Amino acid sequence: MVYQRVERVMGADAPAPTVEVTDDGPIEFSSPELAPTTEALGYRRDGGSVSQCGQFYPAFATTDTVSIAPGNLSAQAVELVLAHEFVHIVQDDLAGYERVGEIERYAVDHALTEGSAVYVADRYADRYDKTWNRRTPLGIRECIYDRVGDGTRGLAGRYYFGGLHFEQRLDSPANLSAVYRAPPRTTEQVIHGLAPGTEPVANLSVSVRQRGRWIGDTRERAGELRLRSWLYTGLPADRVDTAAAGWGGDEILAFDRGGETGVAWVLRMDSSTDADELAAAVGDLEATLESRNATNVETARVGDETVVVFAGTESFAAGGEATGSAGDVTITVP
Repeated sequence: MVYQRVERVMGADAPAPTVEVTDDGPIEFSSPELAPTTEALGYRRDGGSVSQCGQFYPAFATTDTVSIAPGNLSAQAVELVLAHEFVHIVQDDLAGYERVGEIERYAVDHALTEGSAVYVADRYADRYDKTWNRRTPLGIRECIYDRVGDGTRGLAGRYYFGGLHFEQRLDSPANLSAVYRAPPRTTEQVIHGLAPGTEPVANLSVSVRQRGRWIGDTRERAGELRLRSWLYTGLPADRVDTAAAGWGGDEILAFDRGGETGVAWVLRMDSSTDADELAAAVGDLEATLESRNATNVETARVGDETVVVFAGTESFAAGGEATGSAGDVTITVP
């Protein structure tokens, strides 16, 4: 019955999967190990306070099978978990879904894959009057995002903001293909419900000068979702929203010295006002993180629009320098 309802909500028709029931225990949200980069940025390993949202058990979908551990979930919660997983069975056959897998940024790809399932399950809950711990599926994802531990917030954000993206761009789950055919390309576009081509990534070129033994290891675009996740480690939600909303582009670089990791994060914002907001927020976050002995943070300003964050050991953070212009930055590491 649940699968047929999902098909009706989505306006789709696909072969029903096999459902396997397991006795797996609840999901553990803590992060026993952090990546060196997130550790250098001061993330904590704890699982947060997700128990306030409820208890959660594993469920996943493969090509033709859905596996679910019902645990002590209510019948309505199990139904909504199944609705979410059944979307993954149906979405493979929807027009345009293949374009999601072509997106270069995995965080965006994953946000669309999971976000569409959150959105459909949310509409399913509304149509059939179902709740999950007195919340809708989107409300559950918001609760988890707000309360999960630092190391898992980025992942939780893909589900929550991914669901919001479809909510903002569509009027019906039967129209998922409209987003799949024209998917967002950045997590900024995901978060704010923007179509591709809106708010393009700002031009940013970053070069590196190395004075000592810190060796450049990796560099990548982090994106607005990751910026929000970091700010959330020590700032309230409203402050995070204000500070991250002006994200224009970034590059995060990791350096290694004898097993220690240092991070240089170059963030170009949309305007000088946005850069002021971010710099002030990072200044307050710096005080919080250092009071926990979590890491060391220093910032530099390049031009009107760019903020550079150095994080890691005291010598790395204090010894980093940034010069250039807003869109052409040179960082010097000790």
